[in-house]
Amino acid sequence: MPVALRWSVVSLLGLLGLAGLVQLPLAPPLAMRTGAHTNQVLADLASQEADQEAAERATQLLSRFVGGEITRYFWGGFTGYLDVLGLEPPPDMEAQLREEPGMVQLLLVPHRVGRRFVARVQIVENVPRGVACSGTGQPGRFSADANGLQCPRGWRPLALSDPSRQG
Repeated sequence: MPVALRWSVVSLLGLLGLAGLVQLPLAPPLAMRTGAHTNQVLADLASQEADQEAAERATQLLSRFVGGEITRYFWGGFTGYLDVLGLEPPPDMEAQLREEPGMVQLLLVPHRVGRRFVARVQIVENVPRGVACSGTGQPGRFSADANGLQCPRGWRPLALSDPSRQG
């Protein structure tokens, strides 16, 4: 063991021993603390965890939606029904499906106020292209370029499970 590493370990153990001798108060784990501030921190953490879980469920559903619609297109056209694709929206989100000639879009609106999730598949130069995004408010105009379909301004793209379907 190198000398510097030995001295680092010995110093750290010495500091911990000194803290024990002078009885420095060590804070208990966050879940063991009491008080209004701790309760607020724990509530914020629970809210963040719920938002993250909702985002994961939405991303998974939107990925399956994009893949299903691209497949459906090659079998005769887009569908305006989730059950035809074998999909069901999460119980904590409202699904708004919109179909137009050459385009289909799924907007997921969580019951709680927060981010929204949208997936769109449309024909770009006779090829179906799809993208999934998250943001706030109503999604604006989607744009298409050489890289495929792009999210509306102010919305962030979500990673689809199969990058070849992202277009």
